[in-house]
Amino acid sequence: MTVLVNTKYDFGGLRRLTNLGAAQAAGEPIVYEQWLALSEGMAWKDNVRVAAQVNVTVASPGAAIDGITMVAGDRALLRSQTSVPENGIYIWNGAATPMTRAADASTFDELENAFVPVDEGTNAGTAWRQTQVNGVIGTNNLVFASAFSSAAAASETVSGILELATQAETDAGSDDLRAITPLKLATYSGRAKRYAATFGDGAATSYVITHNLNTLDVSVYVYENGGSKREVLVEKQHTSVNSVTIVTDVAPASNAYRAVVIA
Repeated sequence: MTVLVNTKYDFGGLRRLTNLGAAQAAGEPIVYEQWLALSEGMAWKDNVRVAAQVNVTVASPGAAIDGITMVAGDRALLRSQTSVPENGIYIWNGAATPMTRAADASTFDELENAFVPVDEGTNAGTAWRQTQVNGVIGTNNLVFASAFSSAAAASETVSGILELATQAETDAGSDDLRAITPLKLATYSGRAKRYAATFGDGAATSYVITHNLNTLDVSVYVYENGGSKREVLVEKQHTSVNSVTIVTDVAPASNAYRAVVIA
């Protein structure tokens, strides 16, 4: 039987509900024993400022991690190292100075079931749990998984946790399970690239248009910069990977034509 409650109960901070059954579904309160079982063995670590999304060169990490400019003494979670045993919680000591493992995360034992919250960057507001046990720091793998993410992965038909694609995954174009941000789309390696410039000085009949698109495989068209803006047929030479040369029989007037280069 279900009883509908449409008011608040005030227990005065002294009285408690007792003999509740253990929660079995979403929306049900957990009991004390369940909380103890959940929290037992958790090794909470001080927050890190950022969590790296890609491999970081520990010996010379650069000035920024995950787009955040670092300050000496900042804590950082390295969770995507090419050498998995290199993962861990580190102290940033300088752009060209080796990072060092944090004092509270310098041994494998200290990282067993470690939970670490992230303050800034891509993973701001999340927490990560180290899942491996019984290892040696620097020798055995350290794997950090997103903590408290019990929701299913999002899909076209199921709501849930959505993962963002990296630039490499975006460029590969074969992953249908991750979302693409505007920045990754704007820097997608397969995107059409465009350059446009006006030209003409009333004297020259040859103009070099420097497009800097780094390829000979470009399409070029020219149209009138004023008037009816008709397309103009001209000779187009693919001079180099970064420029084309446009040749006309009659010198165009000052800025009379506009060239558009598309890669």
